[in-house]
Amino acid sequence: MAAFRPELFTVEEVLNFYSQTEGNEYKIFAGTSPNDAYKRYHYEGEKEIGIQELAAALTQLRGNTENYNPYLIQVITPPKGKGKAFQPSLTSITFQLNRPAAYMPMQQGMIGGRSEMLLEKLVEQNQMLISRVSALEADNEIEEEPEQEEGLAGILKNPEIQSMLIGAIGRFISGQPTQPAAIAGIPKTDIEYSEAVEILESLMSKGVTIEHLRALNKMSGVKLNSLLLML
Repeated sequence: MAAFRPELFTVEEVLNFYSQTEGNEYKIFAGTSPNDAYKRYHYEGEKEIGIQELAAALTQLRGNTENYNPYLIQVITPPKGKGKAFQPSLTSITFQLNRPAAYMPMQQGMIGGRSEMLLEKLVEQNQMLISRVSALEADNEIEEEPEQEEGLAGILKNPEIQSMLIGAIGRFISGQPTQPAAIAGIPKTDIEYSEAVEILESLMSKGVTIEHLRALNKMSGVKLNSLLLML
């Protein structure tokens, strides 16, 4: 017998085929050919009971959602007479009750409970992924923002200011009186200059070290400005 692709795809279609066929006896084989090695079900008896037995067998096959195997049902009609000249009539058709999602016809508004649950999970995971990507992009934008040469960070990066700080720290450690040196462009009598030196020495006397100033100098403009806003 030639092997065909499945022709029926629901329990109802297979039951209708059996009920409309003359014979009562039937056999179900795994695959698309009647190979006795792959016989799964065999029934002999009354038609009505046969329909019930067939419905139970088909329901069991369909219940295994991972079973995508095709099957063949063979209905056997007894011979019309006796003797070798008379042979039973065989009527067969192939069916497949479960198919992978890629081969299932999609009907608008008809999504199974399991498929709907999987779809909701995919949507939820997609939203979480989008949120995480957005958060990472925001962090990268903050980290990659150009450092601003303003405020304390800009002052500390001035080589002349750094020389003045080092000198002031050295005088503080050695106990020598403070003698502020001139900085190019800023006269010694400048009030802000004197105030800056006094504040620096006051901070040093309270425990501020050059390492603290270096740590401030290494901060990005965004982080340093955020720190200054807390003052």
